[in-house]
Amino acid sequence: MSLAILAVAILLLIGVVLRQSIVALRVLFIPGSVVAGFVGLLTVTLLGRWGGEAVAAQTAEVNATLAGWPGPLIAVVFAAMMLQQSGGSPRPHDDSTARRVGRQGLMVWIIVLGETMVGLWATWWLIQPLYDVPNSFGMLIETGFAGGHGTAAAMGQVFSSPQVGLEAGLDLGLLMATCGLVYGVVSGIVWINVAARLGWLHDDSAGASSSGAAQEKKPIGFQTTSSDAIDPLLLQVVWVALAVGVGMLMQTVVLGVAGRIDIALGAGAGSGAVGADAELSKRMAASNVMDFPLFIYTMFGGWLVRRVLRGLGQSHRVDSATIERLSSTAMEVLVVAAITSLKLSAVAALIGPFSILFVCGAIWTAICLMVLSRWVLPGEHWFPLALINYGMSTGTTATGFVLLRVVDPELKTGAASDYALAAPLSAPFIGGGILTIALPLVLLERVSIAWPALVIAAVVLVLVLVGRQLGRVKR
Repeated sequence: MSLAILAVAILLLIGVVLRQSIVALRVLFIPGSVVAGFVGLLTVTLLGRWGGEAVAAQTAEVNATLAGWPGPLIAVVFAAMMLQQSGGSPRPHDDSTARRVGRQGLMVWIIVLGETMVGLWATWWLIQPLYDVPNSFGMLIETGFAGGHGTAAAMGQVFSSPQVGLEAGLDLGLLMATCGLVYGVVSGIVWINVAARLGWLHDDSAGASSSGAAQEKKPIGFQTTSSDAIDPLLLQVVWVALAVGVGMLMQTVVLGVAGRIDIALGAGAGSGAVGADAELSKRMAASNVMDFPLFIYTMFGGWLVRRVLRGLGQSHRVDSATIERLSSTAMEVLVVAAITSLKLSAVAALIGPFSILFVCGAIWTAICLMVLSRWVLPGEHWFPLALINYGMSTGTTATGFVLLRVVDPELKTGAASDYALAAPLSAPFIGGGILTIALPLVLLERVSIAWPALVIAAVVLVLVLVGRQLGRVKR
């Protein structure tokens, strides 16, 4: 842990120096934390290959530590975000929240179901005429892009099951997840610059990232209590820690109740199923359906702490400026850890059909970011929110926040809040949820690939039309 902290500190210093020294990095709005992450990725790769056995082992240990940081750091970001007073947030929750959250949830379904759609069509029309692969091969885009490495590992059992027969599915899924992570960050930076040239970045989101703009120096925060009692900065850390702790407690309670429901219904691991059927049974269990990412629970934890303080008449003890700085700090470290810990060592089996799927997935996610998101998402912050979706749909939520950090470094838009509130509408079902696991086992290998490809395409088309109509009703 100590070496990982030291490594991140050094990388951040290097990233800031390079960012200030290289004009191209400033022109492209690339933050120092992103530069630091790629410097770390290059360093880890070089030391792992040519650093000697001892150095390679130590590097791998540090990298493994960093790989575990993004999840908890995202939880801190969302807890801090909800702790801030509504006066410090440009998008307080109001009567339009449900509409915005619904449109965001709809957009996630369009993106992720669309990844399955293009994967199945590419497999049907381009891959199967040349290669002997099962219908479920088309699920690799959703598995790797939207699902990430965790889903790729779980889907390995599904792909290798007798129902599917894709023995290389685990390796291909991990390779797709790895390539998606790298592609998501690099291409996302490109699309951000395209959006800037098109005038899609509003002053409240992009202004802080512009290198040439003179920025007024502001105090980091304000004292909300006497320093004789407790250091004012530490008090703000305490509020964040309380929010995270409450969120973790909520997660434990919810999963405990869900586990009791599974026991009562005889579902989950004790159902007697084996192999891929056991994986499907596990995904359909209440404990898995309610196993939302920690950041969703810490978001509600932050909200609860803020409400309690308000009810006690102590809301002035929370300094939004300081909380915002703590959140930004967590995001900076998150960016470095997420990029540095990318795993680039994956086997290249079936590289031909894999490349076809990758290109199709890249085209679809780009269309969703630059075209469909403008139709469906709330107009006031559609691009920052689309960037989080883009990162999620090409790698992980951490990737989305890497991109959001470029255009909205202080979370001035309501994009992060809308994303978090809408996550429960899709997380249990797609991008590694029940439908992701069930499609190969229950449907894809039992019928012609044409039928699921056509049906899913029709569903995606209907969702796009609904989203387009909602966008026209109120923009």
